[in-house]
Order: sequence, then structure tokens, then C-alpha cells
Amino acid sequence: MLFLALHTVQNKPKGLACQTFFRLLPTLTPFQLKIVSLRERGFTQVAPKRENKSSHKDLIMLQWMRRCSTVFSCSKLSMMIVFIISFGIRIEEKEESVWASGLSCLLYFVCDKGEICRNRLKCLDIRVIQELLKVSRRNSWAEVVHSKLICMLTNMFYQVPDEPNKTVSCMPMFLVDQVDLIGGIGFIFLEYSLANSREERRNLYLVLFDYVLHQINETCMATSVSEYTDDEIQPLATLLTLVDAPEAFYISVKLGVEGIGEILKRSVSAALTRYPNSERLNVLLEKITEKFDSIISSFTHLDKEFTHMIQITKSYQFLDDIESGVLGHSVCMKAKLAWATLHSLIHSDKIAYRHNGYTWLGDLLIAETSDDRSASIWSTIRNLQQQIALAGVHDSSISSKLPLSISLMCGLLKSRHNFIRWGFLFVLERLLMRCKFLLDENEQHSRSSEVGQIDEDSRLEKANVVIDIMSNALSLVAQKETDRINILKMCDILFSQLCLKVLPATATPISDNILSGLIFGSSENKKVDSGECISREVNCRWDEFMDGFDSRVGYNSSTSRTCETASIAALLLRGQAVVPMQLVARVPAALFYWPLIQLASAATDDIAQGVAVGSKGRGNLPGATSDIRASLLLLLIGKCTADPAAFYDVGREDFFRELLDDTDSRVAYYSSAFLLKRMMTEEPEKYQRMLQNLIFRAQQSNNEKLLENPYLQMRGIIQLSNDLGTGL
Repeated sequence: MLFLALHTVQNKPKGLACQTFFRLLPTLTPFQLKIVSLRERGFTQVAPKRENKSSHKDLIMLQWMRRCSTVFSCSKLSMMIVFIISFGIRIEEKEESVWASGLSCLLYFVCDKGEICRNRLKCLDIRVIQELLKVSRRNSWAEVVHSKLICMLTNMFYQVPDEPNKTVSCMPMFLVDQVDLIGGIGFIFLEYSLANSREERRNLYLVLFDYVLHQINETCMATSVSEYTDDEIQPLATLLTLVDAPEAFYISVKLGVEGIGEILKRSVSAALTRYPNSERLNVLLEKITEKFDSIISSFTHLDKEFTHMIQITKSYQFLDDIESGVLGHSVCMKAKLAWATLHSLIHSDKIAYRHNGYTWLGDLLIAETSDDRSASIWSTIRNLQQQIALAGVHDSSISSKLPLSISLMCGLLKSRHNFIRWGFLFVLERLLMRCKFLLDENEQHSRSSEVGQIDEDSRLEKANVVIDIMSNALSLVAQKETDRINILKMCDILFSQLCLKVLPATATPISDNILSGLIFGSSENKKVDSGECISREVNCRWDEFMDGFDSRVGYNSSTSRTCETASIAALLLRGQAVVPMQLVARVPAALFYWPLIQLASAATDDIAQGVAVGSKGRGNLPGATSDIRASLLLLLIGKCTADPAAFYDVGREDFFRELLDDTDSRVAYYSSAFLLKRMMTEEPEKYQRMLQNLIFRAQQSNNEKLLENPYLQMRGIIQLSNDLGTGL
């Protein structure tokens, strides 16, 4: 039966070959392959579709036989899974559904009662997990899926004894050969820089930490110096974790900030004095931090061979200066070559090249704000904001006067490839974070003895500047972007800049205080100025409409207990994040309603794929498209309530009435509650008249559900208006 299945597979086109194998697996076992529920593991098996004309002959059979001859510790079925996924890597399979099916089968064999078993990962090639991570990143799989893949990857870097000796401490052994299999430590750094959750960053940091220690001990062996033992390493590992080294180095990797290791060394070294071997520990600490800084610098900075080109692009920023010929032919040619090289990097098909290009371009953009010593940091950042806004103007006379760094950044949006356009959002996110750092650094230098209101005004002004840059840049995206992954990235940037996380003790569930002051930066008992948040009068009784929403419309909020999330949208809906209305007021309404409409099809598009891996924001998991759209609508409602002009910009009541037909129950519910609330405050007499008619109709038809919640009330009022021919 086994070889019959393989023979069937080998005569299929390459995409169908993998799929056919996954579909035949249940028939190869004495029992049906169990489908794991979403609530238990977050995954399920799918039946994907594929059309591919390419074919292959006897390669599967040959590779399978070689695999069987080298692997003995795994069961035959487990080996078959590993082999066929490895084969997908060799043929460079791109179809997402194939990988989703393979992941589903793989999880069945490595999991037990919803938990991943370390001993079942032994026969697995680490490159399989690496490829699944690439597919996950490329197709924006659910956060929980990517997090579990990171967990599996990091576990495969260690070898743990099967039967540890209780009398002797058995530390896991770091397998440095695994680093070579994935192509070097660069892949870990890339995932580290893109990690969303603290758990992912902590796991990846531990791999980097052990890699650094391995290199240090290798140097000790080469120089005939005694290696550092586990007893010496353990105190440093603990102290670095206590000072939050995973997050500190993450900032260094993400933004290219130098000297983080030196800062951590000063924080930890004082605590080492209580150890009898403190001198040796301090030497080890210095080696670790220096090695970390060195490796991070190699990832976040271009090779030295590009130094001259980088300096040229910083010196000659304007196209008119280069083409005028004033600089001389030789200098002009060098400048053109440097800028052409940068353009080639950021438009490359290879992610490593693009990453180097983004690093280069990001440094140029930051140089626009920090290299001009004659102007203040505030004026240079404001100037940067204006230049980004002008980049969207279709006028050659204006665009030619913009710095080439701005033109190249905004030029990414003109590419027909979605992964190239994604680069604009990546560079923008890094730019916003660097601007925050520059403003914070400037505040530290200029801080005087006067605090209090001055500090509050300064913090608000800093936030306003960053929000203005973000709004101008994302407005360029909103004009033409239709790719869902890029729209999700845009929403992630929007929420991360607007929202502030709150401590769990003060968090209030969304169903308790929807659209009350809490969501927009206040608490229920706090007095809020009308200029800062939506007034209490406007928000009264909103909690009456929204309370109990989860149970009424069937939305399962208990998924928050299934898995933790780093999604700001999910935290906002849980009441674990707030949004100051001063910031919402500065964001164009289009940045809320445009992605809200663009993501509407996510709920019904390829449901099986969404359930399997949460692809492209699908599925009912925390932080998925449903949470994002609900949060966008809440922010839009808040803006429309506080700003009448924004209400007219989106199309007034007609826009929200259309949302009543939305397939997402929360979107329809929130829209109906907003319309009902607006009718109560703007047209109280009409509302009372329509409500009385609705009550009368409910009594006549003996249908109390017409008054059960805001959605049914609004639907009933619209139906009454249509029947009476009066309209709303």
C-alpha cells in the first residue's frame, strides 16, 4: 500500500504530488487521521486545490528509499511526512494550501493531547520548520501558528538527554550544526526583528545567546584558555533575563541601535560583585555583550564595501544636483551608480538583498532628520513629514525637488509586486520608531527643572509629530493598495502608533465599556475634558446597547483564553489598550474606513484555509481580520462622533446603514448601535415616534425580539420607515 501511494504521487504534477500524498495518508494507516480541533491546537487539515503542469518521474521513489535507509528512530508514517515536506522544499513548492496540509499532518505526528512533544521532533529536519516559517511569514498565517513554529524551531537547536540523571545536572546541548543547516544565524536575526510577541523574542534570544557562548568557548579552545562552564554561564543568563535583555536586543536588531550590549553590561556588572568568581564572570559578561553587539551590527549594517556608496548617497540627495553636471562627470557617475545600486537592492526578488536595501534606505531617511545640525530635531522631522506628503502629488516639478531617499521609499508603492510594496511599510515602521527615539533623546538633552505640564505637552507634541508622519505615509498606501497582507501590515502600524497598552488590573472588557471613555483614553470614573475625549453625554447608555454582545450574537470571546496575543486590535477590544482621542483626531477618516471595507471579504474568502492556519487574517483567532475590522469601526465611530466633518466624509448615515448587512456580526452590531444612538441624540422626537410604532408592531406580531438589541431595533425602524414611505 505504501509503494502504491508513492507510485501514485510520482506521476502527479509537483504541486498535486504533495497534496495527493497528504490526502492518501489516512488510507495508509489502520485508523483514520484524526482532525485536531481549532480550540485544541489552533490547526486543522484542509483539502487544498492546485493546478500545476510541471511533472517529475522517479525522484520521489529514489529519495524515499534513501530517506528510509538513514532514519530508523521514527515510525514509517512519520518519516513519510518528513520526506514529502522535504521534497516540497527541494522543488520550491509555492502553493500555500500544500504547506497548510503538510503542517496539519506534521502536527498530528508531533503532538500529543494538543502539546508538541520534543522527542518527536528528533527525526525532523530543521529546514522543514524553516520553510514553514517562511510560508507563514509570506502568507501572514495566524499569530498562534507562527509562534508555535518558532517554538518548534528553537527547540530543535537543543539536544536533551532521554533519561536525565537526577544526581547530575544535565543541561541541554546546543547543536551549532543546526545553524549551518538553516543557512547561518541571519535567519534567526530576521525572525527576531519581525517577532511580534515577547515569547517569540525570548525563544529566539536564547538561541542567539547560546550561539554567542558557543563562539566564545570555541575561541577559548583555540587559544588554550579554559572554557566557561554551565555554573558560570547560568548566573549571567539569569541576570540578563532580569534586565530584559531579549527586549533590549530586539530593539537593537529592529532599529539598528548600537551600544545596547554596553548598556546591559553596566546594569548587570554591579550585581556580579556578590559572586566569589566575580572577576571571571565580568570578563565573560564583557565578551558576551561585545559579541552580541558585533553580530547584531553585522546584521543591521551593510558590509564595509558599501561604506563609500552610502556616503555618496548621503552627500548627493537631490536628482537635480546630480543631473546638472555641476559636480563633474566622475562624481555624477558614482552618485548615479550608488543610487542605482540602492534601487536594485530594495526591488530585488531576494529577501536578504531587500533587507540590506531597507537598512540603507532607513539610514538615509534618518539622516534627513539628524544630520542637519543647524536646525532643531522638531523642524527636520516636520520637514520630513511635508516631503512624504508631497511625494503623493503627481507633479514632476515637485517630485524632482524631493530627496531621492523619499522618492525611492514612495516609489516602492508603484511596484506591481506586493512584496516590494510591503517594503514601504517595513521602512515606514522603522522610520517611525527611529523618530520616536530621536525625539526622546532630544527631550533628555533639553530637559530642565520645569516638569509637569511642560512634560505632558512635550509628550503630546511628540506623539502628534509621529502620527502626522504616519498619516501622510499611509494615505499614499490607501490610494491604491489592494493586497490583503499589505493592508493588514498597514493596520498593524496604525494600531501600534495610536494605542497605548494598560495594565491587566485596570483593563475592562469591551462588552462592558464599548465606545465609552475607556476606549478613547479615559476610565469610567475619570472626568474627561470634552476636547480630549468624546463627552459623557454623547456616550451615555452605550454600555446598555453593547453589554452582553458576545452571548447575543454568538461571538466567542473565550478564544482570548485559548492563546495569548500580541495584536493591538485584540487588546483594544478586550479593554487592555486605550486610544487617546487627540491622536485619533489627527488621523484622516479614510485610514479607518478604507481598510474596513477592503478587508470585508476576509470572513468568507477561503474559509478552510482560514480555519487551518489563519491565512491572511482569516479565522476566528485573536488579532484576526474580524478583530481588526471591529477595532477600525470603533475608532471610526469615535472620530465621527467627535468630528462632524469626518461623519460627512464617510457618507453620513448611509455608510453605516450599509454595514448593517456586513457578514461580521460585530461590525453590524456596532454600526446599528451607533445609528441608534445618533438618532436618539440628534432626532429624539423621531426616535420616540418610531420606537412607539416598533413596540406596537412587536405587540401585534407577538415578537419581542424586535426590541431585544440595537441591531434588531435599527432593523425594525428601517423596515417601518420603508413601509410608511417616510425614509430615515
